[in-house]
Amino acid sequence: MKNSIRFPHLKSCLLFDGLDDQYKSDFLDGCSVRVHSTAEEILTQGETPLEVFIIAAGSVEISSTTESCHRAIITHLTAGETAGEPEMIAQVPCVANAVAQPNTVTLVCPRADFMTLMRLDIMLRNIFRAHVWRMERENQFKVIDQFLPVGDRITSYLLHLSEANRVLHISQSYLASVAGCSRQTVNKVLKRFKDEGAVAIRKEEIQVLKPDKLRESLHKDN
Repeated sequence: MKNSIRFPHLKSCLLFDGLDDQYKSDFLDGCSVRVHSTAEEILTQGETPLEVFIIAAGSVEISSTTESCHRAIITHLTAGETAGEPEMIAQVPCVANAVAQPNTVTLVCPRADFMTLMRLDIMLRNIFRAHVWRMERENQFKVIDQFLPVGDRITSYLLHLSEANRVLHISQSYLASVAGCSRQTVNKVLKRFKDEGAVAIRKEEIQVLKPDKLRESLHKDN
């Protein structure tokens, strides 16, 4: 099946805004499909990428590792977003690692094909718009990290991570590292949501059943 038919939602992503529908289809159909059944590093900090990844389903974790081996999770990209294009265009090493999470699907575009796309005048605008939107989202989470109580931080990240897929193949320890708290605190918050029927908890898996219930808890607490 052609990528444009298998992943029709990608035609609506910011990268392709304003492009002819046939052009979108031709570009998507020219990409190769990569299925990540387990977590897999697709971009490595310090290495110059030779291809761009378009997230078709699932999510990609972006993290940075210091020289002293401290690792910070920066953000998570979801369906319709891209990874690797700034460094590939600029021909500089990646400033962060990108790890496709379990059950994620990406479309891989070689540099030559992507640079052909970049010849279109509208593409420069689209690239900048996508990154402005991403910076706006990261600013929002910076505010969440600094000013919201821990319960709201956990809830906010649960909502964000479940945008692409309500079944999250993550551990409570992982969620704790994202929200910047202890696993015990995450366990306490998840138990409350489980009792309210908002989430289901299984080994290495959290399923968001009622996202509206999670949003309501944010409004109540704030």
